[in-house]
Amino acid sequence: MHAILTIGSITLKESFRGKIFYGMLIFLALFLMFCVYISSLSLGNIARVILNTGMLGITLSCFLVTIFFGLYALYQEKERNELYVIINRIPRAHYLLGRFLGAGYMVIIFSVLMGAGVFVLTWAVGQEAAPELFLAVYMDILVFTLLIALGILFYTLGLSFPLNAFLCFAVFVLGHSFDEAILSFIAIGRFGSPWHKTFIEIVSYLFPNFDMFNFRLDIVHGAPIEFKKIIYAKTYWFFYVSAVLTVSASVYNRKDI
Repeated sequence: MHAILTIGSITLKESFRGKIFYGMLIFLALFLMFCVYISSLSLGNIARVILNTGMLGITLSCFLVTIFFGLYALYQEKERNELYVIINRIPRAHYLLGRFLGAGYMVIIFSVLMGAGVFVLTWAVGQEAAPELFLAVYMDILVFTLLIALGILFYTLGLSFPLNAFLCFAVFVLGHSFDEAILSFIAIGRFGSPWHKTFIEIVSYLFPNFDMFNFRLDIVHGAPIEFKKIIYAKTYWFFYVSAVLTVSASVYNRKDI
């Protein structure tokens, strides 16, 4: 456990020293300014526009953090030949868990910063308080830490960084499409193929279903959110991440580096 926390702490400190960290801070500032600009063009509810645009910014920020701090840092460490020194001193599984923990720290930091910025804008510019925004922040943390775990799995399989990043993006898009795909097959009724629907349902169980983490419409429109859905999403995240990291550690332990 100490090794995992140490690797996570080192990962966090390295992230703070890099130029990408400051680039991300600039991105956050520019996107918050963009939220204000978009709201000034709106003829409707300004707070709702800021809230909706801000949640998009949180998602974009978390995705960039996942790619740069979660994946790129792994490959960069390997290129600098630092990886071989580290894995000779600690178990490989502890190394992967430490990297996952460190990248998770960065996702939490940037999602909270962006969420706090959007909350302040919604209150100051839109004249409305939106504490439910932090539910979206929390759900994005779950989504992108899960995506980091998948990226680590792809890394252990020996995929290159560009391919890994592309697959993570593809999984993210696919994970937000299952509910629509299943509903489409139900809507077309007898004209649809039951085999296709069965295939979509099987794939939806194998790949992460990110739709269950999406409460964006409920938050924007002020609709009540069932607590059991939040518990279900957290439970799903825990078991999925545990399974992915376990497989990653198993693959990495057998790999000749």
